[in-house]
Amino acid sequence: MKFIQICTLALLLASTQITLADTESEKEAAKLMDAVGMQSALEQSMQQMLDVQINNNPSLSPFRSVMKEFFSKYMSYESLKPDIIRIYADAFTAQELTDIREFYGSKTGQKAIKLMPQLMRQGGEIGAKRVQAHIGELESMIKAEAERLKKEAK
Repeated sequence: MKFIQICTLALLLASTQITLADTESEKEAAKLMDAVGMQSALEQSMQQMLDVQINNNPSLSPFRSVMKEFFSKYMSYESLKPDIIRIYADAFTAQELTDIREFYGSKTGQKAIKLMPQLMRQGGEIGAKRVQAHIGELESMIKAEAERLKKEAK
């Protein structure tokens, strides 16, 4: 009987430590989100996503305000914040999140935050150019695979 009580107490203490650790990680993740300007980044991203959608399909232009309202409802920082904090808290310890936040608080970290969107865009452009330069090869590969699947189905 005493063994069961000790085991139960040990489990309760362990789960309390896990909860406290999670809470600390969540607090640090929230601080990190503030330090990197996640709210501003998401708002800019949402605006860019909306612009891309409308540029790709101009017939959506009259619905810009409706789409913006929808994205604001489901893609805003406030609506995503708990989930974002959770994924960071799950991925990093409280100390690791503190370390990351301290880096982004540094001069180099601030430069990284400022340049990251531009660097990501440039990387995307490189990828798009690479695919475009070799699109014929992809089309040939797709055609060959379609023919193979068609023969296999017979």
